[in-house]
Amino acid sequence: MSRRHISSFMLTMAVVIPLLAACGGGGGETNSTGSQSGATAATTSGGTEPTAATGANETAATTSAMTNSNANENANANSNANENANANSNANENASTNANSNSNASGSSGAANATAGASGDATKLQVEDGAALTFSVSGNATEQKLYQEGVARFNKVFPNVKVTVQPVPSDYDTTIKAGFSGGTAPDVFLLDGELMGAFGPNKLLLPLDDAMSTAGVQASDYYDPLIKLYQMDNQTFGIPKDFNPLVIFVNNDMAQKAGVDPASIKTWDNLTDAAQKMTSGEGPGKTYGMCLNPDIQRYGASMLQNGNPIIQDKKAVFNQQSGVDAMNFWYNFKKAGTGATFGDMGKGWCGEAFAGKNAAMVMEGGWLLPFMSDPANGATDLKYTAIPLPLPPNGKQATWLFTNAFAANAQTKYPKAAAALVLYLTGAQNEQALIPSGLAQPSLKALADDPYFQQNQAAQVLVQAGQYGLLADTVLGGPVKKGDVINAINKGAMEPIFLGSQAPQDALNAAAQQVDQILSQ
Repeated sequence: MSRRHISSFMLTMAVVIPLLAACGGGGGETNSTGSQSGATAATTSGGTEPTAATGANETAATTSAMTNSNANENANANSNANENANANSNANENASTNANSNSNASGSSGAANATAGASGDATKLQVEDGAALTFSVSGNATEQKLYQEGVARFNKVFPNVKVTVQPVPSDYDTTIKAGFSGGTAPDVFLLDGELMGAFGPNKLLLPLDDAMSTAGVQASDYYDPLIKLYQMDNQTFGIPKDFNPLVIFVNNDMAQKAGVDPASIKTWDNLTDAAQKMTSGEGPGKTYGMCLNPDIQRYGASMLQNGNPIIQDKKAVFNQQSGVDAMNFWYNFKKAGTGATFGDMGKGWCGEAFAGKNAAMVMEGGWLLPFMSDPANGATDLKYTAIPLPLPPNGKQATWLFTNAFAANAQTKYPKAAAALVLYLTGAQNEQALIPSGLAQPSLKALADDPYFQQNQAAQVLVQAGQYGLLADTVLGGPVKKGDVINAINKGAMEPIFLGSQAPQDALNAAAQQVDQILSQ
């Protein structure tokens, strides 16, 4: 497809330099699906298939060296997230329901009601005759299939627009940045927080506001933290496609045998007590109450719950007492022998430990659902319950969200068709059709009332978290610096704490100094 010529000087100055600078030393990506980036489990935005979710990778949480594991988990979540944290998840293409519910009913109202509850309708848009778009995405086979199905739905409404899906098997962000640097960028693509930070200021993204106005799409239709990530200078450059949060998953059989009611786990003390009761055995066959994942994109959620903003006024504050208390809470599982890292259990990520019944509880996102329902992972008969993250004394509910967006190239030859594809894929008709996939939660607030969530307990808890979750992209120093901040905290604090080589306060103090240097640059 021909694209507008950009002089090599302008390309170098406006694209190459800022893009390379934006690459940072990131802590991975995370996407909403958890399958995108490889965040430490999290993350896409998952094929919404979180978060992140999605090849757009949000920050795949880095796997701690102490785990001796190369697993990327994702939740991508980022997210975008990202994605991805559960890249380790070989989610079955047909996995669509929570193994806990054993229900095949989607509960969705169907195409006839596709736009019910949302303000916009992308079918109102006019597109260029003979438009041909390239659409770059990432993610596993399940996500790729869902993207293809979304394009097929789009073509039923816009039959004269040819869309060529271009899967990016690895290094998504690097590939997309190289495409913009070399003049081969796609027309429409997955956008995570890091790419937003790199492309937005350089005018490389197509503003979507005019198309949104024509279609009646309002930013307020979407969860506030998700849409704001993709807005700049009073313009909207991406629409979040879905999200994934972190919740606690509890093995029902283990809980019942230990006399634990998952619904009663509401506080940190409750969680500590439940982990103790569900820990049994010794040696290699020991079952731990909690699987531990030493990552700020896990335990930072508890800091937020405890009133600690992690970073405030461009300074690290996670080493304040409220942050130290949150870290002590999680490290105490290991000290007490009621928790172990997934690496210590010989697993690639906590989902694997949960499926293998090595751990009775895990903190994960929606990417766990398709993993558990995939027969290849041997846990389709395992019943589980999802609960919101338990609260500290006087705490306020919070969790991480992982997401990714769809966006369009500002230099596309077909801006109307590109905007129509973005708005359609993030509109009610397409998002509603994706709900039963179970990979991530819809970014449209109105779809939280879909009957599917009333019929699937875990999915209901996940979608409700959209009301109070926060994005690592905005909390951890901004999307461009987020990766470096994550690395500094994980390597400088999380790793030595869980190795037992440094006290939480000392480790957090040292990491805070590193983060302050990053934020000052």
